[in-house]
Amino acid sequence: MLTATGLRKTFNAGTTNARIALDGVSLSLDEGDFAVIIGGNGAGKSTFLNSVAGEVTVDEGTLAIAGRDVTALPTHRRAGLVSRVFQDPLAGSAGPMTIEENMALASRRGLPSRLRFALGGKRRETYRQMLRVFGLGLENRLTHKVELLSGGQRQSLALAMAILTTPKLLLLDEHCAALDPKTAETVMQATLAAVENQRLTALMVTHNMQHAIDYGNRLVMMMDGRVVFEARGDDKKNLTIEQLVERFHLVDDKMLLA
Repeated sequence: MLTATGLRKTFNAGTTNARIALDGVSLSLDEGDFAVIIGGNGAGKSTFLNSVAGEVTVDEGTLAIAGRDVTALPTHRRAGLVSRVFQDPLAGSAGPMTIEENMALASRRGLPSRLRFALGGKRRETYRQMLRVFGLGLENRLTHKVELLSGGQRQSLALAMAILTTPKLLLLDEHCAALDPKTAETVMQATLAAVENQRLTALMVTHNMQHAIDYGNRLVMMMDGRVVFEARGDDKKNLTIEQLVERFHLVDDKMLLA
């Protein structure tokens, strides 16, 4: 579903401020994989996610989604393949518009926006059903402006919008980091349900090591722009936070000595 091969990206290349963000990253996700990426600040997590989304153009390497080479495609040309939920709850929706208007726009992702064709009785019922799973009462507020929602409600809406058209790849960019623990858990459970029910392929970046262990079937650790550790299946389920921290320090020590 996702094939990244030899991705390299250097910011401010040729200057004294040159910084290698991706150093030959290769990663493949099969259909239905839910991969979680962890790593410290500057590890390359966000740059990798941005390269998959089309926000960052890589210097070298190739990217393919669902068998289609998207390496040179800008973000809007990938909209029919990729959906993204950002860390900032305000980034994934339009505040002055209503909940149902936001969802109607999301339903046209990758297509010309024709709002009047998207708002009908059947669609409104679909929106209600999707929002009901969050248990936040959003299904009863379809005509309310999004700017009136709390951060957790707005992030829940952003997730519902992202999965509305069943994307080939769902990108989750620390989408629970700005939420309180209870709301974060609600959104994570809804995320897991969406991934499993729609059989989505998902890639999540997080700093929350417990989430990295509890969610998904694959764990990827990055450092200094490289993939330095991977765990799958039972190996991932049996990991502890202490083991991850130890692994991180072991890798860090090896890289410092190299």
